[in-house]
Amino acid sequence: MALIETARLRVHYREQGQHDGLPLLLVHGSFGSSRWWEPFLALLPEEIHAIALDLRGCGQSEKPNTGYSIEEQAADLWAFVEAIGWDDFDLVGHASGAAIAIEFTLNHPHRVNTLALVDPAPIEGIFTPLEVIMLLDQLKTDETLLRQALASLMPTYVVDDPAHAPFFAQLVVDAQQMAPAAFTAVAESLNHWNRFSNAKALTLPTLLVWGDQDPIVARDAMTRTLIAIPGANNLEVLRNVGHAPMIEAPLALAERLLEFITEDYAEFEEVRESSTIPNAK
Repeated sequence: MALIETARLRVHYREQGQHDGLPLLLVHGSFGSSRWWEPFLALLPEEIHAIALDLRGCGQSEKPNTGYSIEEQAADLWAFVEAIGWDDFDLVGHASGAAIAIEFTLNHPHRVNTLALVDPAPIEGIFTPLEVIMLLDQLKTDETLLRQALASLMPTYVVDDPAHAPFFAQLVVDAQQMAPAAFTAVAESLNHWNRFSNAKALTLPTLLVWGDQDPIVARDAMTRTLIAIPGANNLEVLRNVGHAPMIEAPLALAERLLEFITEDYAEFEEVRESSTIPNAK
């Protein structure tokens, strides 16, 4: 684990694998942190240089009061990549972190070799009613409700199992310690974020992964995202898995992602080199 000062904020991250290995950047979702990727990271070979960062307001990264829109957090991601000196890499985003990964890729297409979206926020964003925003705000002070909310995201992970309980308890603590603004600001940003029309620029190899027990992201939303992204060839469905495959089924996710990022994508590269990819803004 390490801290780095970027041009925008101080960022904490976890690192796995050889520094000269294949670079893989992992972006967590709302109420998460880099810790969510620990079971997944433990399964990667040393030849993969994986980094999982704590986003703004999460984990051990800096916790300012503002800057939680999808666009601003994509700018944070750019500053982080510049700070660690990665020219190009494979990018994985989970949930709202997938929206951040999409936004980043639209703005910096030639820095990303492949894009993997795990139980992603829909490409057109997602509307969160005011009463749900108020409930998210309540999670700041209601530990029991927060615990229930996090457990509901991973329905196939028995959080009270003695083998799982310490790890899950730390996930709850991490969420409790988020910046106050982070509890609601990301959901509010997704109310307005919509990249359905821009997604035609995503011609790079793109993998969509979805747990069929996901209580947040519906199958039809995944289908719309699949249709919108030219580089996405198929939807990988993980059976009996909820919204958190990196915790519920880390081996299945690792196997599929490793297969994906090590494939030969020469044909995709020809398309990208011959295309003018517009900036998303």
